[in-house]
Formats: sequence, structure tokens, C-alpha cells
Amino acid sequence: MKIEKINNPAAGTWERDCELMCLIQYKGLKIIYHRDEDDTYWRLECEKVVAYKVINEEFSAAGYLINMPINGAFFEIFDSPWVHEFGPEQDRILNKCKHYILQFYDETIEVIAQNFVFEQLKEKPIIRF
Repeated sequence: MKIEKINNPAAGTWERDCELMCLIQYKGLKIIYHRDEDDTYWRLECEKVVAYKVINEEFSAAGYLINMPINGAFFEIFDSPWVHEFGPEQDRILNKCKHYILQFYDETIEVIAQNFVFEQLKEKPIIRF
């Protein structure tokens, strides 16, 4: 397993830099968050999602998450143990996927998906339920 920081303007610079505002599962996974360091708002769309999980901050330092780097908040996991759990019979799908770990202020979100698209929002989003 290898952990690499995602070098993207949308990624936080430390583990509590980004605050999760909204997570929606509809035609993929959509995540809206605020990046504190530069006071920007972002939307991440995860397309062709295989799996995701949300972990409370107090429980996010277990298993392979113990080895997370200090610098950064968004990471890609290569040779992921979680991806391997799905078995070799799923390789035709999993070989097209990436495993991202997104550390937010109070949550850690892990996503296995084929595509991740970051978009900076022009203003603070209004979220209604």
C-alpha cells in the first residue's frame, strides 16, 4: 500500500482544513465542502462509485488510516487493501478505479470510484433539505 497526497487546489493542506457541508448520493456521490485556509467552497463529484464510507473523526485512526501523512487532507491510496477486499473477479471494474481518502474537520470519507471531478464554487452554497 502506498499513500500519496492529492496535489490539487481543492485539497486541504492539513487534516482539519476542510469542513464537510453536504454529502449526497444521487447518480454518484456529491460532496460539498468549505476549505478554511483560503475561504473557498468546492464540490467534488465522484462518478461510477463502487463503495464509500464515512468515519467519525474519533474513529478515523484505525487500520491502514493510522499511517496517514500529517501534511495534506486528501489522499490517493495505491494497492489499496480495501479495493483488494472485493476480490480478483471484480478486476475489470476495479482496475479503472481510484481509492481516495478525504479528511474533513469531523469526518473522514473513503471513496472507491472511477472518476473524481473537483469544481470551485463561486459563492457559499445554500443547502436545503
